Amino acid sequence: MHRSRILILTGALLAGLALFLPHARFPGIGAADGFTADTWPVMLALLPVALMAVLGDRGEGHRLPAATVGLILSCAALVFAVVKVIDAVAAVGPIEGAAVGVGIWVVAAGAGLAVLGSLLAFSRRIG
Repeated sequence: MHRSRILILTGALLAGLALFLPHARFPGIGAADGFTADTWPVMLALLPVALMAVLGDRGEGHRLPAATVGLILSCAALVFAVVKVIDAVAAVGPIEGAAVGVGIWVVAAGAGLAVLGSLLAFSRRIG
């Protein structure tokens, strides 16, 4: 399998699993996961990119139109993840005892891996 496809699938899987991790902790309320914190739309952009990664000739990168669409979608997912990181930091800032959880950072890292994989998908070389 082409390394771009491996990076895309790893990033999408990482972001998807991170939705179940705590994104923020609040005293008296508890932890907010990716569904409560509304981080799940990241997967709306990453799922088509992951689907493109498993379809077609897996030994090569994507053709130009598919690589372009994949890059646009993965960049949109990364931008949304960064906005959610900023949102989480702003939400816990004024509250005593609140903290940003690890989940939001893992979602952003997964989206970043998907962007790197999408950039590598422009290379059609095998390996």
